[in-house]
Amino acid sequence: MENQETKDMATADTLIAYEHETWSLIKRKDLDGFASYLAEDFPDIFPDGKERTKSELLEFLGDADLKEYRLGNFRVTMLTRDAAIVTYHVDARAAIQGKEIAMSNSVTSGWAKRDGRWLNVSAVASAQPPHDSNQRNH
Repeated sequence: MENQETKDMATADTLIAYEHETWSLIKRKDLDGFASYLAEDFPDIFPDGKERTKSELLEFLGDADLKEYRLGNFRVTMLTRDAAIVTYHVDARAAIQGKEIAMSNSVTSGWAKRDGRWLNVSAVASAQPPHDSNQRNH
């Protein structure tokens, strides 16, 4: 029989895969596919502090073109068997309403199992200062 730690590790891998898939769907402009991962009451808080509902986020993404992105530094914290927090870093370039932007954000994403299916229930992105490759860590 699987122990809880093994199950939690499998769930963590699943949720990390879902985060990768949602970014891939945005890049491919498959907003219906992306929306299928979001709970109806999903809020997304952008680095500028603006909160968008699920429908507002989908409308915003309709005007955006995600050029490239890189995800990393994943951590999954299981809160219960049916709830988890996923934190990670994203570097991305996008054209939003015709304007090129680069972003470097830390993301905290909430996931919950609803009706037997994992859904993204919230996301908060915080801007990270640009990395200076000449700067040494002290």
